[in-house]
Amino acid sequence: MVDQLSLVMSTAVTLFSSIVLSYSGRYLAGYAYLPKFMLNGLLFSFAVILMVISNHIALFITAWLCMGLLMAKLIGEYTHTEESVGSKRTARNYFLMSAFFLSAGFIWLGYTTGFWHITNIVEASASADPSIIKLGGILLIIAAIIQSALFPFHRWLMSSMTAPTPASALMHAGFVNAGAVLLARVAPILFGSHLLWILVIAGGIGALIGKFSKFMQPNVKQKLACSTTAQMGFMLLECGLGFFAAAITHLILHGFYKAYLFLSSGDAIEQKPVISNEKESWNKWHLPVMLLSGAVGGLIFAFTTGKGLHLDSGLFLNLVIVLTVIHGSRDILKHSSLSRTTRLVTLPAIIIPALLVYAVVFELIDTLLTTIPMIQVATPLSWAQIFIGVLYLISFIVIELKLYKKSSRLYVYMLNVSQPKSNTILH
Repeated sequence: MVDQLSLVMSTAVTLFSSIVLSYSGRYLAGYAYLPKFMLNGLLFSFAVILMVISNHIALFITAWLCMGLLMAKLIGEYTHTEESVGSKRTARNYFLMSAFFLSAGFIWLGYTTGFWHITNIVEASASADPSIIKLGGILLIIAAIIQSALFPFHRWLMSSMTAPTPASALMHAGFVNAGAVLLARVAPILFGSHLLWILVIAGGIGALIGKFSKFMQPNVKQKLACSTTAQMGFMLLECGLGFFAAAITHLILHGFYKAYLFLSSGDAIEQKPVISNEKESWNKWHLPVMLLSGAVGGLIFAFTTGKGLHLDSGLFLNLVIVLTVIHGSRDILKHSSLSRTTRLVTLPAIIIPALLVYAVVFELIDTLLTTIPMIQVATPLSWAQIFIGVLYLISFIVIELKLYKKSSRLYVYMLNVSQPKSNTILH
C-alpha cells in the first residue's frame, strides 16, 4: 500500500537507518561481530519499511514479528554476557506477546468483516456491529501498548541496556514507534468502536510513569529509556485525542531527537558528585515570566495549528504545550550565571522558533495525510481527557516544586517500577 503515510514513514525510516548504520561502522570498528550487526540492522530496517507499506494482514503480521525478532538479536546477541542473554530473552518474549495480540486482533477483524486487507477491513468495519469490532480494536491497542513500552509492559525497554548504543538508537528512534503507525492505520475502527478513551488513559498514565521514573535513574541510558516511555505515552495520548497526524509528527521529531541523544550519549557523561550542592536561583519575577511564556506559547500553537480554539480535545493538546513551555522557560530562567536581560532575551529567542518549527512540521504532516481517513479529527472533551488533564496539572506542580523528593513512598515506588529484570543488570 503506497500512500502518504507509507511514503512519509519509509522516508523517515530510511534516513534514521542510514545515519545509525553509518555511525555503527565507526563505533563498532574492530569488533568481530560488526558484519553480523550491520546485516541484522539492514534486515531490521527492511522489516520496518515492509510493515509500514503492508496492506494484507498476513504481510503486516510477518513484518511486525520479524521486526521484533531482529530487534531482540540487536539487543542481546553481541556482548556475550549472561546479562545480554537475559535482555534478549526478555525482549523476545514481550515482542512475541505483542505479535500474538496483533495477530489475534487482525484475524478477529478479518473473520468478522470477511476481508483480509487492512483498507477493506477499515471500510467494512463502518457498517459492522461496533460491539463485535470492539474486541479486535482492543487487541490491537494492547499490541501497540506493548510495542511502545508503556506501563505495565515497559520492563523490556528498561532491560535492554546491554544493547550496543547503535541498536539502542534504532530501537528508540524507530522500533517503539510502530504502535503509532498501527493505530493510524486502524484509526476509523478506534473511532467507530469508541475505544479512544483507552489510549487517553493508557498513554496519559504511561507518560507520567516514564516522566517520574526518569528522575530515579543513575545513568544516562536508563534516563533516555524512561524518557522514551514518557514520549511514547504522549504519542498514544495524541492518538486518543483523535490527532493521529500529531502522533506521526511526534514520532518523526522524537526519532530524530532520540537517535541524536543515544549516539551522543557518551558525551553526556559528566564527573559529578552523587549529591550535588548546586542551588537554583529563583526570583519573584520568574513566576509571572513563566506563566506569560506559557500563555504566549499556547496562543502561538493555537493560531498556527487551529488546535485549542474550541472546547474539544484540541484544548487538551494545547494544555500540554502550555505546560511544556512553562517547564522549558523555568530551565532557562534558573541559570543564575546569565544576567536577567540575557535570560529574558534568550527565552523568546528559543521558545518561539521551536514552537513555529513544530507547528510547521505538524501542518505539513497533517496536509500530507489528509487522504487517510480519520487521521486528524478532534473529539469532544470526555471524562478520560478531563481526568488525565487534572492528573497532568497535579503532576506538573509536583515536578516543578520538586515535591517528589519529599515523598519516600513515591520515590521507592517509581524506583521499583522502573527497575529492569534482575538477570539483565550488568554487574
